[in-house]
Amino acid sequence: MNVPRESIARAFAGAADYDGNARIQRDIAQTLAARIAALALPRRPRVLEIGCGTGFLTQALAGLGGDWLVTDLSPEMLERCRARLGEDAHRRFAVLDGEYGDPGGGPFDLICSSLAVQWFDDAPRALARMGGWLAPGGHLMVTTLGPGSFAQWREAHAARASRPGRPASLRSRPSATSPSRPRTALSAMTIRWPSCARSRP
Repeated sequence: MNVPRESIARAFAGAADYDGNARIQRDIAQTLAARIAALALPRRPRVLEIGCGTGFLTQALAGLGGDWLVTDLSPEMLERCRARLGEDAHRRFAVLDGEYGDPGGGPFDLICSSLAVQWFDDAPRALARMGGWLAPGGHLMVTTLGPGSFAQWREAHAARASRPGRPASLRSRPSATSPSRPRTALSAMTIRWPSCARSRP
């Protein structure tokens, strides 16, 4: 997306009432959690979460167990997630750039991320890099927004000859969405490493 990382972190840090305005984010996280719950994971999986935000997906997967590394680009969002989940000896929190950073501590049986990948500069390359952090038989499960996401929202703005709102720190950047492109609102990917066989549930 080519948006400076500090701009993204600042925009989310300033979203004081994020949870109160994030029904779609919560619903998508719960849908992803249900797909993850259906996976054949070890009894105590090693889990890496990228872009935890305030913890919608982390909380939805709380019953999964295992050893977790929960990460986000924004220290403020990471602290909100920690406050939501509480302290646990099997859950660590760390500030991490999910695209360019190195989490260490792998390999992981599950790498998951809900609505963070759309902020990456080169999502395919980043996802391939994450695949290298997986244990044999591990799963990479993400949701992201596509060009056709929120089509009705954009159409409603077009009918009123107005532009959809964006955080002030991002307004100078061109929109990455176009109603004329194929619709892709929610996607999930499983990568089985090292064979790299990909399937979409």
